[in-house]
Amino acid sequence: MRIQGNKWYRNSQGNGGNAIDFLVYYYGLSPKKAIERLTQDIGSESSGCPGDKKSGVKEKNLNAQTSRGFDFNALATACDQQRILAYLVKTRGISANIVLAEIQNGQLFQESRTGNAIFAMSNEAGDKVGAEVMGTLSFENIRYKGIKAGSANGYGYAVGLKQNPQYILYFESAVDLLSFISIMHSQAKPISAYLLMSMAGLKLEVVKKSLRVFGNSATTPVLCVDNDRAGSEFIARCLTQHPSAIIKQPDKKYKDWNDQLLNKGMAIL
Repeated sequence: MRIQGNKWYRNSQGNGGNAIDFLVYYYGLSPKKAIERLTQDIGSESSGCPGDKKSGVKEKNLNAQTSRGFDFNALATACDQQRILAYLVKTRGISANIVLAEIQNGQLFQESRTGNAIFAMSNEAGDKVGAEVMGTLSFENIRYKGIKAGSANGYGYAVGLKQNPQYILYFESAVDLLSFISIMHSQAKPISAYLLMSMAGLKLEVVKKSLRVFGNSATTPVLCVDNDRAGSEFIARCLTQHPSAIIKQPDKKYKDWNDQLLNKGMAIL
């Protein structure tokens, strides 16, 4: 058996895959049970982290990768990623491969104090200049979401090609962005030439700045916003400044990309 990164391949039988595929193939677990096993293992590994003995949590700051204007002390992160894995994979239906890759790439964290998901915003130099926050717990169907204090204006959590992409796709949240990637992967549609960016809302400033610092004169904005009144109004405002923008919304019967992912069951493991 050959193992490279989080992938394995068995030459003698011509099969392979990721960590979840391994548990399904060798241990006979269902995909759901395999994800539960992985999240449990990640949680147990974190218990050995140095730090607060009561919580078993190690706090880290991102000082080395932040700009001076960003309050990096607010980004105390946990080595236990169990809650964000459970929320993004089990609750939101996003591919475990995609979530694990973002954690490994240092773009997605679990906040130690709250357990919230922290999606890092980086500038054109690769410095972390802000963070989008999504609560992993809800109260009466209300879930916290927002931007960390001190985050630089005009930037967003982004995935993909950050130097002269052909298209920049804009989403209302990091969850919608990752849901879209799950859908595209399930349909085997390539998106390697794109930059996908969360606006953490509906912000023309993010569109304007990202086109300037990440794109070029040939880069086309693609508006992947929700199917609601706010999304329609944003599209109208954006088209006045960027008439070449393409509209790419979820299917009309779905409010947003995560809604489409969950209802169509497109997430891959």
